[in-house]
Amino acid sequence: MKIDVYGKPGCAKCESTKAKLAHFLKKWKVDGQVKLDFVDMETPDGLTRGVVNDVYATIPVTIVMSDDERPLARWEGDVPPSDAVARVLGIQG
Repeated sequence: MKIDVYGKPGCAKCESTKAKLAHFLKKWKVDGQVKLDFVDMETPDGLTRGVVNDVYATIPVTIVMSDDERPLARWEGDVPPSDAVARVLGIQG
């Protein structure tokens, strides 16, 4: 599994989303199994990945992807709630 965070450098919500997810992945001891990737929407590669995943004006966009690249959950414009991310990842509280 992986979590993609689409955003821009310097965006407070984007930075907060990355930090919160990194913290919880480590706390849940799944940081070695779940890759966290920041997709910079100010780069050509980031824009291309954004178009493929229907990311346009709203940031941050957080998408949890399965191992076979299927989207499992998506949050737009806000930091995702940790309990919702845990449910998608199959982590028991």
